[in-house]
Amino acid sequence: MKKVRKVLGSFVFIHGLILLGMFALYGYIATQNAYILLGMALSFAGAMCGSFIRLGDKIDALKAK
Repeated sequence: MKKVRKVLGSFVFIHGLILLGMFALYGYIATQNAYILLGMALSFAGAMCGSFIRLGDKIDALKAK
């Protein structure tokens, strides 16, 4: 489970999901295909979950000190 938390909370993964969401938003603007918005929402939700995992790990590290 630690490996999963490490990947999901990594800086590169979080920003990769944000970049993917921005690319999906551009795709929606260019094509007006509303189904692309679902991918954008899921990408941003994944980035939010990853950032909360990262934040929780940082708080746990501070409590351990």
